[in-house]
Amino acid sequence: MRIARVAVGDAVLHVRADGVAAAVVAWVPIEDPYLARGEGRLPADIGAPIPSAEARLLPPAVPTVLVGIAQNRGSTDRPLPVQAWLKSPRSVVAHGEPVRVRRDAGRLVVEAEIAIVIGADTGDPASPLLDERNAHEFVLGVTAVDDISYPDRVELDERNFESKGGDGSTPLGPWIDTDASIDHLPLALELDGERVRDSSASAMPVPVRESLAYVARWVRLGPGDVVMAGAPLSNHAAHPGQTATVVVGDLRLETPLR
Repeated sequence: MRIARVAVGDAVLHVRADGVAAAVVAWVPIEDPYLARGEGRLPADIGAPIPSAEARLLPPAVPTVLVGIAQNRGSTDRPLPVQAWLKSPRSVVAHGEPVRVRRDAGRLVVEAEIAIVIGADTGDPASPLLDERNAHEFVLGVTAVDDISYPDRVELDERNFESKGGDGSTPLGPWIDTDASIDHLPLALELDGERVRDSSASAMPVPVRESLAYVARWVRLGPGDVVMAGAPLSNHAAHPGQTATVVVGDLRLETPLR
């Protein structure tokens, strides 16, 4: 199922897509997908289809916790565990929403990543319910994310507060694919329609499920939270005026850079 959030007038609805990925013809209102997920089923339809032209796409999840993963085990003489960091949920914007690029932060880089949307409480970090073997059982689905970055700021900002935390720095969407695998998923980046990076979940030095297990041992995750799985050779320099497209399986997340 492809689950999205849309605005129709003043109402915000959970919906499922009706139509093929490239041409959604309507959005069908559904019940809360997280409540349904907690009962071990897919959400039921609760309303008549809404023509896609009458609805505005919103970010498909509203995370309380938004985690980034740096795929870095360190050097061979000083191995490091998975590296994770927190990003402001307020930085999340929807598919197609223009992002104003900062002109005072140096180089601009766009990073194609797989975003994992959590579907269930992972429990007390001291003894989490989620581990590497059952991680998929705590996932509602996957979506695409563009981790917009300004790498020149890292020299002054090692914690990524400036380089990755600005307004609009986390385009997310367009919807959540509940059927996609977290282990074997194609990942690509396009700029103005030209493919500039090809990668996959299996190319990550740290598998997605291992990253999820690491995060759950330190931070309690709950329904709607998002873990960005990292950029395995899937980043590229960009500039204002371009449109970045993150491709995750059948998902295509477009972000006009302004």
